[in-house]
Amino acid sequence: MRRYAISFILGLLIICGMTWLIMTFVSNPEIKNLPLYTFSTVSRIVVTLLISVVWGVSFGIFAATNRVASLILTPFIDLLQSIPILGYFPMVISFLFALGPLGVEFSVIVLLFTSMAWAIFFGVLGAIRGIPTNVTESARSFGLTGWRYTRHVLLPAIAPAVVSGANLAWCDGWFFMIAAEYIQYKGDVIAPSSGGLGYLLAKVAYFYKDMNLAIILLVFITFIVVYFNTLTWHRLMERASTGTFKPIFRMDLSGVGKLGIAKATGWIHLGKLHWPRSLSLVPQRLRKYTHIEKIVATVLALSAVFFILYTVFGQFPTFAIIQEGFNKPPANELVLLPLLIGLTMGRLTIAYGISLAVAISMGVLAAEHKRFATVFYPLYDIGQGVPILALFPVIFLGLNGLIGIPRIALELTCIIMLIFDMIWYMFLNIVSAVKNIPTEIKEVSQLLGFKGVKRITHIVIPSILPSIVTGSILSWGTGWNTIIFAEYMPSTEPSIPPLSIPGLGSLLDKAGYEFGNTVVLVFLLSIVAIIVLLIEGLVWRRLLRKFEKYHVEV
Repeated sequence: MRRYAISFILGLLIICGMTWLIMTFVSNPEIKNLPLYTFSTVSRIVVTLLISVVWGVSFGIFAATNRVASLILTPFIDLLQSIPILGYFPMVISFLFALGPLGVEFSVIVLLFTSMAWAIFFGVLGAIRGIPTNVTESARSFGLTGWRYTRHVLLPAIAPAVVSGANLAWCDGWFFMIAAEYIQYKGDVIAPSSGGLGYLLAKVAYFYKDMNLAIILLVFITFIVVYFNTLTWHRLMERASTGTFKPIFRMDLSGVGKLGIAKATGWIHLGKLHWPRSLSLVPQRLRKYTHIEKIVATVLALSAVFFILYTVFGQFPTFAIIQEGFNKPPANELVLLPLLIGLTMGRLTIAYGISLAVAISMGVLAAEHKRFATVFYPLYDIGQGVPILALFPVIFLGLNGLIGIPRIALELTCIIMLIFDMIWYMFLNIVSAVKNIPTEIKEVSQLLGFKGVKRITHIVIPSILPSIVTGSILSWGTGWNTIIFAEYMPSTEPSIPPLSIPGLGSLLDKAGYEFGNTVVLVFLLSIVAIIVLLIEGLVWRRLLRKFEKYHVEV
């Protein structure tokens, strides 16, 4: 406890010192508000996290223990989670802005909530469904029902999932911070009245074009994220994993299932520093739904869309309204839709290929050689600590200053952003999988003389294939959010049009932010949802079934 208090005070002193140094030696009209912006962002994320935890735990327990709720909630929330958040955010903005002045703050909270809540919900759902049958039967035989059953069985069982899900939610909140606090809508920049670090960083990069200050702010934000991670999540995960929250029975965080997915929670050890990352929501998302569940999810999704359209237009969308929407910009670019889809998919594929190759190399080396581990593990901590979207203006300013051609700079920025975003999910999964190759398998490979490339191709790669697929699912999911954000560069000056590169993401951004064309926005969002669901069904599900045979049990 004493060490915790010292770490807490020391971290606050460092943050205060960094704030004072920035305010003293940096000349910028906005920098005087740095303390207010820091407090606003942190408090906004903390409040939304608390709301997400309460919602995720409540509805997760409800869906896991009630058949009707499971039939309605689970497939609908799964459908929402499958759609990139930044894809439907412009539509949510149109809906919330129609509510009045509070719409700006509500839009920020909604974006943060939708980025946080799903991980907690599916973590709780998976934890309850993973409770052994003998435990539930024993609880019933002892008369544990209602609140007593929830308190003594369910809450201890879901504690690790809640902590790991909240950790994911916290990181995702910082991930979407800059997109939530700096909104360009129909040519105007809109931000919360209290500002925020995301707003400040975006304005410094887009409006002032101050590369040095942007880097300073990025370092400042990264330190805050890493400070909170070390102070809270690392300690909570240690307590959750040692049985503190499990008085009834021990529930391992590994989550190895029939699909042969490697440990759902990976632990990175470097001295006394641990960085957990829960991946347990993947099996829940890829479970097979019944026809009734699919129908219910579709009906609820369509109802939500019609409700938003009704709020925006003041009436249910008629054929005339829809036709009018398709006659307005950027509907004229829809003729290029196949090409735009191909360009976006090409960027995602290139970034994924590079990320996969680097992640496999780094993961295998880090898992088997301590020297590489001492280098790659700190890189992982830093990489996960940096809010990826906050890198966007910094990388673009640097490349544009180096190359001098904005479109090429934006293209390269998009690929680099995708790589930084995708690589860490696969790295963690691969490290966990390599470390968990059974000792017996390693000994047999040594006896057979498997070394070097032969050992990698015959032992390591087959053992980590399920984990590669698991990491790929998460990497592609977060990659869609990143590419929607990174294909479009907003402009702070009315005389200068926004900069964009051809792609599905930039067209969606134009429809939502630049022209406010809700009809085209809904159409494009439907296209994105179909692509995401098709890839998930035709690629990832099949690969998981195919690689199930590589799961080794000794």
